[in-house]
Amino acid sequence: MEMLTLLTVITMFMSHPMMMLMSVMLLTFFLALIFYKITQISLVSLMMILLILGGMLIIFMYMISLCPNKKIIFKKISLLIIIFMIPTISMFHILMKFEISNFIKIYFFNFLNLLILMMIYLLITLLVVMKNSNFNNSPMKLFI
Repeated sequence: MEMLTLLTVITMFMSHPMMMLMSVMLLTFFLALIFYKITQISLVSLMMILLILGGMLIIFMYMISLCPNKKIIFKKISLLIIIFMIPTISMFHILMKFEISNFIKIYFFNFLNLLILMMIYLLITLLVVMKNSNFNNSPMKLFI
């Protein structure tokens, strides 16, 4: 769980789309791995990876096409904040005593319809973004 929190904090300090994409991909893989270890259901974690990463890849490819030659710049202050966050997150995790049972309640039968609805919504969003980015085979920015 510390890794998920750290990756979420790191994503907030990213300014380049490629770095954000890599951070979101790692976050999704760790989340799917934790979900698989908790529930032992590989199909749902695989669907989660495919839907989230499919949608995110299309959105980030669109963002990258808008700023193709931007250099990746690491700010010293954000690296310092990340370095100081690691021990804080570890200490917070020890104090919090996270219970997995509360976390997995949302993925079982009472909320299965809501989970399926969210997956369908992600799929429709993926299709709409893909259709919009394929319009005239170019990015959607305005040329003024």
